[in-house]
Amino acid sequence: MYADTTSEPTVTDDEREFAEWLERVRSTYEAVLYTCTHRLVDASLADQVAVQVVAGLVSRPLVFRYFGLPYSGRIATLAEARIVEADTGGLARVCGWPELRSRLAAIPAEHREVLVAVCLRAEDVETLARGLGCDEDDAARRRAATLDFMRTLAAPGLPGTPDPEGQD
Repeated sequence: MYADTTSEPTVTDDEREFAEWLERVRSTYEAVLYTCTHRLVDASLADQVAVQVVAGLVSRPLVFRYFGLPYSGRIATLAEARIVEADTGGLARVCGWPELRSRLAAIPAEHREVLVAVCLRAEDVETLARGLGCDEDDAARRRAATLDFMRTLAAPGLPGTPDPEGQD
């Protein structure tokens, strides 16, 4: 019997985890949008709140290592501050969801690899270095570069006002 050479290439764990993360971000956006649409009535305001919440999460991606209350608590903190701004007419205008989603999907491979390891798997610098095949100093630099990259990537979706938890 011959080997099946027509099967699709396998997806690496990093690729799968990155795709799952993108889905988590999308579903978070949709959940916040749904909730805020009911609270604010104005769908365009709800969209802006949802984008700003997701951008706030993405700008501090270590939150993605958590599930449950730590994750939903961060969402609530970000959303409540933006809802108050929307209710008082002071909500900043930021990019739309399509732009933010496109920016997320275009994260370069070198940052995806570190994002998955550090922000999703919660790997320390020593483990990251082993996975990247480099020394700990290089791994620490790549970790810092990825976290900086994520803040820059999220910037078009951020309101320019202080983080409600004081964690710009």
